[in-house]
Amino acid sequence: GDEPYYPINDAKNNAMFAKYQEEAAKNDKVIFCGRLADYKYYDMHVVIERALEVVEKEFSKWQKKKLISLSYG
Repeated sequence: GDEPYYPINDAKNNAMFAKYQEEAAKNDKVIFCGRLADYKYYDMHVVIERALEVVEKEFSKWQKKKLISLSYG
């Protein structure tokens, strides 16, 4: 139907996003990323860049806790 494929920034949707953020904050076993996690429209090249940033951030946390060892090169 007429349902948009991207978030519309209005009062109703911003309230829904706030609820998503509250629920996401309770879950440390899932990495939220993308349109729903950021509640923004992204072109695909930006989605890929954002996903890589999130992975790098999460891996850095794990590395600091010595849960993983990373080597680049």
